[in-house]
Amino acid sequence: MVQSFIRRAVLVVACALGALHPGAFQDFGAAPNGHLISGRVVDPHQLHPEDLVLMVGRGNGDGHSFGSRPLTLNADGSFVTERLDPDTYVLELIRTPHSASKPATSVGLTLVSLGSSDVSDVTVEVRKDTALTGTFRMESDNPNPIWPPMIVVNAQLAVEGIAYLGSTVAEGASGGKFVLRNVFGPRVLRCGYSLAADSRWWPSQVILDGMDITNVPTDFSAHENGRLEVVFTQHPARIQGTVVDASGQPVRAPWIAVGAADPALRQHWSSMWHAAQGNTRGEFSVAVAPGRYLVAAFPQETFVSYQAVREDILRVTSDGMPVQVTTREIKDFTIPVGHR
Repeated sequence: MVQSFIRRAVLVVACALGALHPGAFQDFGAAPNGHLISGRVVDPHQLHPEDLVLMVGRGNGDGHSFGSRPLTLNADGSFVTERLDPDTYVLELIRTPHSASKPATSVGLTLVSLGSSDVSDVTVEVRKDTALTGTFRMESDNPNPIWPPMIVVNAQLAVEGIAYLGSTVAEGASGGKFVLRNVFGPRVLRCGYSLAADSRWWPSQVILDGMDITNVPTDFSAHENGRLEVVFTQHPARIQGTVVDASGQPVRAPWIAVGAADPALRQHWSSMWHAAQGNTRGEFSVAVAPGRYLVAAFPQETFVSYQAVREDILRVTSDGMPVQVTTREIKDFTIPVGHR
């Protein structure tokens, strides 16, 4: 039987500033034929945040980094961007970004999709501070499992069809907890972590008020009183097997790409995609969450790196071999190289 354990001494790395800040400048490039985003910052709760800065940011196109820069904010709260290329932009309000004693804090966020015409009348609202406390649930058959010595919880902005729009890092809290402060906009939680020797863990689920929201973009600022859990397991399901060539012989060091079969989950920010490389005998094993997947295999020379597989994973798995796994199941099969 799986047992769950709460430990009080887990370290969660805190970050003073979330996705955007004045130090994360990015050159968007000249866009003389681009279009403008204009609008107004409003403060309906009369919070009057100190040293307020409005930032505009976007992903840089490589799928895993993000940059932003400040906009001129007029005395009446109005703003106009320079001409920008079509893309999805993040407008974020930052309080005290220049203070040596106070943290730079997000106090408002609006997403804008810019296409082939100007976008006007955009409102960016100054929001009240919010906080949602989460806990970790560590599932193991071991009665005394050793926790990861460090876990970092990231609240990543998640928009359909866009790989990366920045993330906010949770603050650590006592009792093996973490706190999401002012995490506005649609987000999914993802974890970075280190492992103790001989103690393997895999992120499993994100549960909010009893519902699995692992891959459901959620505005956590609207759930201050919610019950939030990030679940890790020592007993994941697995997709494993051997990659063979046309004559049935093992393929040396093949690349294996695994992606969600459900079209709604075929997003780069989904947790249901994986890349791996087999051994010299063509064998591979990939830990996955239960679900339906598409699996594709390629010769070693197809990709130059693990990162190259990841960046192309949605395309290369689009017509892969269908595989379904249930909780703790190990699905073992042989897959022809080039199957996709």
